[in-house]
Amino acid sequence: MSFGVGVILSFTAAIAWGSSMVIFKVGIKNTDPLVATYIKGIVAVPVLILLSWILFGVESFALLFTYPNSLWLLLATVSIAFGDFFSLFALKKINVSIAQPISAVYPFFTTLILLIAKIEEITWIIITGTLVIIFGVSIISYFTQKTSNQEAKREHDKNNGKNTIYGIILSVLAATFWGLTIVFTKLILNSESVEVISMMGIRNGLMVVIAFILVLIRATIRRDNFMKNIFTQKKEAFILMGGGAIAWCIGGVSFFTAVTIIGAGISTPLSSISPFIVTILSLVFLKEKITRKQILGIIIIVVGSILLSLNENFG
Repeated sequence: MSFGVGVILSFTAAIAWGSSMVIFKVGIKNTDPLVATYIKGIVAVPVLILLSWILFGVESFALLFTYPNSLWLLLATVSIAFGDFFSLFALKKINVSIAQPISAVYPFFTTLILLIAKIEEITWIIITGTLVIIFGVSIISYFTQKTSNQEAKREHDKNNGKNTIYGIILSVLAATFWGLTIVFTKLILNSESVEVISMMGIRNGLMVVIAFILVLIRATIRRDNFMKNIFTQKKEAFILMGGGAIAWCIGGVSFFTAVTIIGAGISTPLSSISPFIVTILSLVFLKEKITRKQILGIIIIVVGSILLSLNENFG
């Protein structure tokens, strides 16, 4: 497969992830973040596992449980669980047009780990493009926080300012764990004969199971409104499951296929243009306010992504 196919798949992942974040923003409104973490995989995981079984057979799952793949699988599962939880929690605090661009800083952590561990060859073009993307994310974060604090002072609403700060911190934490997830998953995909769809089904399936167990334990300890503590309203549940299907079946499969073609060092920053998608969708469907400085930050992110796409020719 060509370099161009990898770039297209990376952008496909960005569109899918950006769209799913807007969907999650609606579904998380009246849903506990931990509950939402497992609900969004109820449809996606069975689809991934069934598709993998049909296309590649049961043998495709066996390789994932051999050492060291089993270790990387465990670490990837824990990382994506924390990343998704913090991301959904952030959406409870701040607008998706703020949370998603900030969480898009995950290429920094992926590139840093890949560089230190020497898992992939990281060129100066990749490093420069990643730093440009991070600069764009920083602009969005800084001016959004500043604007939110000013609005909070005018409205004498201290909680609004605090929620903004908490939301930004949660988004950065999500980016950190997502960056780790990509590295651990990349190590799994380095093994011959490991299929992307099979890996996605098992990894995300384990995450859903872990999240559900935690929800059950918490509901048992609380002892009140048991069903309410382990599930959500039908409308929100369907929204979250739909978003999960888009994020994992389309976004995840496209992204990690791109990783196998062009490497995580390039595909990761390319996929981080999703803030552009989120900005458009949140403006149209959620009626969120978008400032000029946020648009500037998004443009810088796109420029960084284009720079990374030139790596094949100049790296």
